[in-house]
Amino acid sequence: MCGIGGVFLRADGHIDVPGVLEVMQERQHHRGPDSQGMWYDPARRIGLCHTRLAILDLSSAGQQPMQTKDGMLMVVFNGEIYNWREIRQKLEAHGVQFYSQSDTEVLLEAYRYFGLDVVQELRGMFAFALLDHRTGTVLCARDPVGKKPFVYAETQHGVAFASEIPALLAMPACDTTIHRAAVASMLLHNLRHIPDPHTAYCGLKRLRPGHAMLLKDGKVDRIWRYWTPRPDSGPTTTRRLRELLEESVALRMVADVPVGALLSGGVDSSAVVHLMQRGTKEPIRTYALGFDRGDEDLKRARLMAGTLGCIHKEFYFEPDRQLTVFQRMLETYGEPIMLLPLIHTHELCRAIHDDGMKVVLCGHGADELFYGYTGHLRTTLLSICLPWLAPLSPLARLLPKGRINELIAVLSAKAGARKAALYRVSESEVWDQLITPDVRHDLSNLAAEEMEYWGSLIPPGPYIDESNFVALMIENTHSVQIASDLPAMMASIEMRAPFLDQRMVSFALATHFHEKVPSVTDASRLKQVLKTAVADIVPPELLYAPKRGFGMGIQERMVLEGPWKRFADEIFAQPDDCEGLFVTPKISELWHSHETNDRVSSSLVAKLLAIQVWRASLN
Repeated sequence: MCGIGGVFLRADGHIDVPGVLEVMQERQHHRGPDSQGMWYDPARRIGLCHTRLAILDLSSAGQQPMQTKDGMLMVVFNGEIYNWREIRQKLEAHGVQFYSQSDTEVLLEAYRYFGLDVVQELRGMFAFALLDHRTGTVLCARDPVGKKPFVYAETQHGVAFASEIPALLAMPACDTTIHRAAVASMLLHNLRHIPDPHTAYCGLKRLRPGHAMLLKDGKVDRIWRYWTPRPDSGPTTTRRLRELLEESVALRMVADVPVGALLSGGVDSSAVVHLMQRGTKEPIRTYALGFDRGDEDLKRARLMAGTLGCIHKEFYFEPDRQLTVFQRMLETYGEPIMLLPLIHTHELCRAIHDDGMKVVLCGHGADELFYGYTGHLRTTLLSICLPWLAPLSPLARLLPKGRINELIAVLSAKAGARKAALYRVSESEVWDQLITPDVRHDLSNLAAEEMEYWGSLIPPGPYIDESNFVALMIENTHSVQIASDLPAMMASIEMRAPFLDQRMVSFALATHFHEKVPSVTDASRLKQVLKTAVADIVPPELLYAPKRGFGMGIQERMVLEGPWKRFADEIFAQPDDCEGLFVTPKISELWHSHETNDRVSSSLVAKLLAIQVWRASLN
């Protein structure tokens, strides 16, 4: 796992490229503390940099920027290609010679063989920039689910890219005007981050998951989507699901350093750890975080670890550090994001790093793919009822906008745009009370637009399937993709998620929602198809235990009214208007109402706090 960066100057661009690359490396050192590499060619006006967390081929042969022996191709790569051995064998059969045991070298030679279609061959998590001296172009790509980040900016000098926003801001002339619509979209409904491809800045963008970009002459030549979410054509049996999970875990066990695991004691992480332990003779190192020894999560994790004979360590929550970690997280991420479990995950990863580990597996994505949240009971019921209620949709459109609820919004929208409809409804609920009227008039709902984009890519079907795919790609990115990268990489830890494998996603898309949620009243049967598939390796007392999310016992209202209150009082006393976006007296009023009114959304207040903390970090 690594941090990448690069600059591609235009013909008339004149900046200190090596100086920019040095700053990029410094600001992303946490992503790759093992070694650094830089390359710059003044004649070609291109520079690349890399910070390395050595996982595969720990020798100097695995260092980056890496180039082919003939010097024609060069790459900076962040992530892991899990099918690199399979690709390597195919290329060797065509006479390709390799000089390392690195998946990075396989990526280079695979590009030489497949060209721009190389992205179709890769199975893994990745973000890379590959320079082809023969064409004078740079191919940039991001994995299908978006596990690895990629941000870029076009300026008057040329194009720059990096893994993180603070590194990208080293590029001169970036437009750092606040992207009002992007920041405002974060406040809507269940979003807790700014949705891709947007950032908090007008001049900075993220490459969408499953997309590639070609740079030429210091400009973005074109961007295209290379991945289409397609349901698996194979049988959607529990046996097939088990086979896919076993394969996915085995692929993620490949490393030249020890591999551990996060263990919460839930179904997902317990199944992953059991399969990990089956694949090795050495005891797996597992890690858990909780309040104290009596914490329910820690009890469950302790039970599973003891059953398998793992080397298990548990750590306890330190509330005094929470605010400090939150502030540092926003500085690292470079824009607002609000999710308390990110803080807890980082604290756990920091302890894992101190224990000498670099790689851990986790259970991220299983709840999104196989419907494990209690809210899925309601969404399942709605999906069952929608065909019967569809004839009422013309009447639903006649109802006053202020009375539209989730049912009416979904009924009124076309397939592919039903999840987005919920975010359009929440505009009036949130923006009307906080956004400056002149700005509000012209504000685009970027969250809804992105949900419509992704919703249109899957075949028309039950609402729950559309809703959850869009949630995976946009709505829940903060708790799945970002949660697997940001808090771990801050501690120089690589986190691998077997459930986010492309083949696992395809299987989930093909599985009927009745197999996932067979009852709309029994929460213990949520995620049933997965539970059945792992019933022989997860103890019954864990398999059907009540759902507990990571950090469930630490809620935002508790934090805002407790250890963060004095800090929040100071922040909200004179809030930043974010370049004219907010009516600041309304923000202060909302904060004071929150103290006395339980009906005021703690989620909304917490997101506003994140925006204010981000703005304060820039001063």
